Amino acid sequence: MASSGASRESASIPSSTEPSSYSRKQVSPAALTALGINRFRFEIRGEKLSITVMSALKLLAMPATAFLLAKLLDLPPVAAGVIVLFAAMPTGANAYIFTVQYQRLVNPVSGAVALGTLLVEVTLPVVVMVVARLK
Repeated sequence: MASSGASRESASIPSSTEPSSYSRKQVSPAALTALGINRFRFEIRGEKLSITVMSALKLLAMPATAFLLAKLLDLPPVAAGVIVLFAAMPTGANAYIFTVQYQRLVNPVSGAVALGTLLVEVTLPVVVMVVARLK
């Protein structure tokens, strides 16, 4: 049997004491959810419609618009997929930081950050399936 040039001894296997990449990837969504929920619990009365509209625009309308533009511009499938996936990401903490700084729409934006981060668990797999079918 021919040697492939690599031995089992040279293979790097992460130890169980190293932080996994999975846990590092979960820090950002967890922080956004905590940030949104922290603000969300204060005053959502009268803001439910605003929060719902913001979340729907970010999680549904933006990816759909990105998909249509990618098709109209006849982008390669990989580029179109990246653009659509980025558009499908939830509202980030930067939006919340700007609302606090300018004291405008703080409660609805913080609620949209929390709700969007929770709902993306449902919407993103659907977007991934659509992107996977791009040709």
